[in-house]
Amino acid sequence: MRALVWLPALAMAVLLSFQPGLSVEQEKIERTGALESPVQRDLFAVAWRPVPGDEYALIAGDGGTVLEYTGKFFINLSPNVTAALLGIGWRPDGLRALIVGEQGTVLEFDGNAFRTLSANTTSRLEDAEWRPQGDLAMVVGHDGTLLEFSGGAFTRLNSTVSKPITSVSWRPDGRFAFLCGDFPYVLRFDPESGQVLRLQTGSDQYLRMVAWRPDGGTALVVGTLGSIFLFDGTAFVPLDSPTANQWLAAGWSPDNRTALVAARGGLLFKYEGGIGLWTIDTNTTRSLFSIAYRLNGSYALGVGEGGLVMRYPPAEKPPTPPPADDGAGAGWLLPSALVLLAASVAMIGLAVLLVIRARRHELERRKLEEALERAGELAARKKGT
Repeated sequence: MRALVWLPALAMAVLLSFQPGLSVEQEKIERTGALESPVQRDLFAVAWRPVPGDEYALIAGDGGTVLEYTGKFFINLSPNVTAALLGIGWRPDGLRALIVGEQGTVLEFDGNAFRTLSANTTSRLEDAEWRPQGDLAMVVGHDGTLLEFSGGAFTRLNSTVSKPITSVSWRPDGRFAFLCGDFPYVLRFDPESGQVLRLQTGSDQYLRMVAWRPDGGTALVVGTLGSIFLFDGTAFVPLDSPTANQWLAAGWSPDNRTALVAARGGLLFKYEGGIGLWTIDTNTTRSLFSIAYRLNGSYALGVGEGGLVMRYPPAEKPPTPPPADDGAGAGWLLPSALVLLAASVAMIGLAVLLVIRARRHELERRKLEEALERAGELAARKKGT
């Protein structure tokens, strides 16, 4: 009887032992989560307003798209331009942002309204970034365009190149800026002297963008055909690239420990010094063009093709465990468990019924034996009399 009582538990234990779990490799997989974007146009730039406690992200894209992401929902802003917007640079105090794009478009956003600025160029402008001191901003673009914005006016500088410049990034102390583009070297701009120097990387591949670590200790420089370098303060050290795709974007976490790096085709990797790069699953082939961490480092936003907005790590609960390796067996576990459990309960009920009937028969047999014994005793007493 006791053995039968333990039968359901034993059945469930056996079933659970066959439940497919996460392997060691699967547990290490990191994932992103896609946010429900209000637009389907390509998004090229994202930047968080640098005001702790009052931060939000600006997102710029094709067709004059400008979105504000509050951390919970999107607000579709209307800058009244139709040109593709490609770069965003917040002033360090968070009171102004420059948004640049095609046909020499430059917008200034004060948190409430947009104002169109004249940069005296029709070149495609790719990126903008304010110097950490907040006294000036650099704007770069095609045809070797290098503009300094200060005092409300633009000044054109000699970049020493005539090809597209696609990225500008100031070293956090503001002493100089790195510029990358369709050339196999890095331009170093000194704001005090206005001098532009060419720093060789040792590669002949074009470079896409540069991202300084927040503490200024190192910088990531990425480019075509999987070219990726770490600038350690004195030289460009090539890193082992997990892809031959063109790198498109990079963004450091505020704690200086890791950086997210995106490549064409929806590829996303995390970089950590001394370890290298490992894959983050995006579950898409749409490319990410820009990545920016929230100021407190709780998560990063990535924006890209077709209105793609991704969050890392995802806000949603973790995904359910994958099915068994061969793709079969996961679907029948719950029904089988229920069938075995029902069968076990039925067996217990049958066993209880049989025991009750056996005890009843035993009781009737004993009563019959006692009646026969008493009848015999009565017969013996009568005979003796």
